[in-house]
Amino acid sequence: MGKNVTFTQSKLDLTVDMRQKSIEWFAQDEWRVRSNLTLSLGVRYSYFGAPYDRNGVLANFDPSLWRASDAPIVTGAGNRRAGTGNNCNGMIVNAQNVQTGPAAFNCRPTPSPFGKYIYDAQNHDFAPRIGIAWDPFHKGTTSVRLGYGWYHEQVSLSAAELLALNPPFQETATQLITSMDQPIPPGAAVPVVASATPANIRAIQTDFLTPYMQHWSFDIQHQLGSKTIFTVGYYGSKGTHLNGNTEYNDLPLGFALNSQCASGTAALQDPGVVTTPCMVAGTALTATPANFDQIRPFRGYRSINVLETRYNSNYHSMQAYLQHRFSGASQLNFAYTWSKNLTDNQTSSVNAAPQDVNNIRAEYGRAILDRRHVVSANWVYELPFFAKSTGFTQGVLGGWQVSGIGSYYTGLPFTVASATYDTAGIGFIPAIVAGGRPRLLCDPNENAPHTVDQWFNGACFAKQTPAGATGVPNVPGDASRGSVNGPPTARVDFTLSKYFRFGESTSLQFRAEAFNVFNHTNFRNLSTSRAITNEALFGSVTSFRDPRVMQFGLKFQF
Repeated sequence: MGKNVTFTQSKLDLTVDMRQKSIEWFAQDEWRVRSNLTLSLGVRYSYFGAPYDRNGVLANFDPSLWRASDAPIVTGAGNRRAGTGNNCNGMIVNAQNVQTGPAAFNCRPTPSPFGKYIYDAQNHDFAPRIGIAWDPFHKGTTSVRLGYGWYHEQVSLSAAELLALNPPFQETATQLITSMDQPIPPGAAVPVVASATPANIRAIQTDFLTPYMQHWSFDIQHQLGSKTIFTVGYYGSKGTHLNGNTEYNDLPLGFALNSQCASGTAALQDPGVVTTPCMVAGTALTATPANFDQIRPFRGYRSINVLETRYNSNYHSMQAYLQHRFSGASQLNFAYTWSKNLTDNQTSSVNAAPQDVNNIRAEYGRAILDRRHVVSANWVYELPFFAKSTGFTQGVLGGWQVSGIGSYYTGLPFTVASATYDTAGIGFIPAIVAGGRPRLLCDPNENAPHTVDQWFNGACFAKQTPAGATGVPNVPGDASRGSVNGPPTARVDFTLSKYFRFGESTSLQFRAEAFNVFNHTNFRNLSTSRAITNEALFGSVTSFRDPRVMQFGLKFQF
């Protein structure tokens, strides 16, 4: 048999064995201040300890420990020069298993100052709660309610598990032209080498702040007669220290335009090195060049993907609810919400990092779940026909019930992105950044076509220029996240049902259900990539919600 051209194998089958201590307690008391006024007070304490790995294979990055004097030399081709600096500059490893890896790794991490943990967690998270219920007229038909609460959030362990992928614990050996029965010849050294490409690493903010939400509400509920209840209120919330990913190794605005870069195997530290501008003014980058790695803030790394608790959100809404009961089981419910949800981190810890890490305010916009108007109604109606009949007529023709749900939601926000197109020289790193955003030339929602081929006005977003084009403004795109109003959703679901009873304990239920009964076409997703290769599809509708679906069912109960 022939030999394998390449054989590659990792030293460890990395399996993290995570441990975490969580402590919570809660105290609450209710005080009837007066016969028509009740006060509820409470407090919750939460401690979500930093997780650790029982096997001790976690490594984190602490920017305060990174030293420019200890950074590896990076060439114009974007490769680390072997034997220079410290490839684990700024890295900390859990203190119970400090390793450096083989000499080829050139890795000298620092034992974690947190011992077996690789970041520090807060231990003073108290969350107050207060609620007030007031009957202003002493009639039991009107209720005024106020509430406020503070809620801490526990971050998923998956963020810490990913730190096991950082150097130096995993080693990979590669052998060329070998056989599978004995990939490494007897007596030969294990061919472990460090990659010349600067590493992409993950990290967690070492002084981790617990994310929390504050919720508050004020509503009035009134009973009209014996069968109608109406509620209207204001509901709001604010998120603080929300977690999200941040790319630490992007370049500051203007830095690449005003910096010189070496090329090929040369480096800026070489005596007499010939340099050229890292980025030519008036041009745009269609892909991040490798030479940017020699001028990144933390030289020696490419991407530093840090989970931080620096983000915020807010939500404000007016909500109204009406319920009216008819005779029997018939009733009608109606709800309406008018709201606005804004954030500087649209999708929590799995978000694409900010376009410019030095300007988080530019990320502020509509949250991905923000819908301005939400209207819904549901009803149950017992058909009166043959209700008083007896025998076969009542058993077959009487007792039918119709019910349904009708809803209308305004559209979700969509963000237009421009992939790796970089006009400002930020140096987007595809490891976590979906790309920059284009310049906004007008309101894409004003007089938008709202057709399948063109939902919004795509001309409001500046086009990408081909490689080598000049006259490009060297500024980041100013199109905000969520700048496109997505398609609304409208649908009605309908159900017809009846129980056929056979004696006291046996019955058969028949149900005929139609979802989206009017077969209304609801657009769903849009093509939002402002790339040259996507010009034909940009702005079009790419998927649709469910068409009409009908189903029939029988349920036998005994």
